[in-house]
Amino acid sequence: MQLLETIQIKNGAFQHIEYHNNRFNSSRADLFGSQETLKLENIVKIPSECSEGIFRCRVIYSEEIQEITFAPYVYKEIKTLKLVDIVDWDYSYKYADRSYLTKLLTENQEVDEVIMTKNGFITDCTIANLAFYDGKNWFTPSTPLLKGTKRQQLLDKQELIEKDIRIEALKNYQGICLINTFRGLNLQHIIHLNWDS
Repeated sequence: MQLLETIQIKNGAFQHIEYHNNRFNSSRADLFGSQETLKLENIVKIPSECSEGIFRCRVIYSEEIQEITFAPYVYKEIKTLKLVDIVDWDYSYKYADRSYLTKLLTENQEVDEVIMTKNGFITDCTIANLAFYDGKNWFTPSTPLLKGTKRQQLLDKQELIEKDIRIEALKNYQGICLINTFRGLNLQHIIHLNWDS
């Protein structure tokens, strides 16, 4: 079993590394019984070619780190979404095997992204947690498949409110924002949708 940690490198520096450390170490403890607390910034050496711009650092690991790669970050513009029921699929840890997520996108190529639903509740999309805007506040589902690092950071800063969001409640929101290590809350990137369509 392999896990994945994706970290943003901006102008040669780790972004919000403490959140990645927390998930990295808690996952190793939960799944492999590791009692050793490691700091990724002490292990991962940022190459000189990542000193300017935004890069994606991918860390593949089990109990120990197995692979580290770097690549320029490419922003994916999302304009169209579709609800897809995933029944009982589980992604409570950030597994490196994303074949199921890839399959969902392949089966729904008429849209840019899918919003996964489970037992009538909203969870995540394939690349991010979700934040819904009601015109005043941002809300995130209390039923995510994966508790992302950016989601936790925004909750800690009280910029995001956790809430059960059922499918039928989507009509109460003006739009949606995708949040992950590269994407924050941004009204300029909000996706306005007609939930009744």
